[in-house]
Amino acid sequence: MKFVRLGAFLFALTGFAANQPAREMLSPAIIAGGLRVPEFSHGYVIVYQPESGPANSFTAFAPDGRLAFSKTIEVPGGTHVSLSTVDFDAEGNSAVAANALGAAGYLHSLLLFDAAGRQTGFVDTGRYVPLDVAIAPDHSIWTMGWMRGTGNPVMEDGQEYMVVRQFAPDGRQMGGFLPRYAFPARAEPAASPRIQVTKDRVGVLIGSGKSGNDKEWVELDLRGNAIDRVRFENDSGIIRIALTEDDHVYLQAHGYGDLFMLDRAAHAWKPVPNQASALVGADGNRLVYRKSGSGPMLLQWFDQP
Repeated sequence: MKFVRLGAFLFALTGFAANQPAREMLSPAIIAGGLRVPEFSHGYVIVYQPESGPANSFTAFAPDGRLAFSKTIEVPGGTHVSLSTVDFDAEGNSAVAANALGAAGYLHSLLLFDAAGRQTGFVDTGRYVPLDVAIAPDHSIWTMGWMRGTGNPVMEDGQEYMVVRQFAPDGRQMGGFLPRYAFPARAEPAASPRIQVTKDRVGVLIGSGKSGNDKEWVELDLRGNAIDRVRFENDSGIIRIALTEDDHVYLQAHGYGDLFMLDRAAHAWKPVPNQASALVGADGNRLVYRKSGSGPMLLQWFDQP
């Protein structure tokens, strides 16, 4: 495995590539300083509310910029609901990872909605805490998370568990993958979690070291078998990840940092020209960025560098 310290490239690439965006869209979503930045998923823009503190509702804007729906999340038997993440598929169906407090302790769940915002499913995940969720092209739902302990639910379970789970569109769990023991004992696999899915693989950004900045990009096939693991060290904080439809992986360091692409042949992260400000994800085979600054969210689509 190759180790890449991203900070070593801080001065390797400056400025943005000269190419122009293939598409731009001014979203109704507003960016304001100190508040949670809206997220992007398969063309949809997701605004969490309230935008400061734990969110219990969200508003979604469709790929054409129109309002799709707004939804306040309720967990049966729960209060103090908070959303971890929301993901959309290309058809407008969505999956929400939500947490709440119940009479007997913590409640964790997945809620499923159709394109009109009607709830179509609910999954009680028990002690398993889904932190990120992704809907696959076959409509199955993949999550990355951690397991609460039985004796002390504030702490991670000391017994073995699977970090990645797959659920059918009807909410039935289809499998669990990527065992906790595959990572160092002191690591926090759920640190800065990211999970993304294409037609033939699942990509997971996972904590894997003594420092919260030590991470791995792990890829599984759709049966849950590990097909690649590429480790890197990042001293710039949170990483933004984009997995394109043709299985190219890009990451950007926190603070509009340099852009890197996974060179599969070399099994390493290769610096490539940055195209705009903040990478927010992939849409098909294009990379999507948002322009920096406050106000309406300007999205830009670029062909891959």
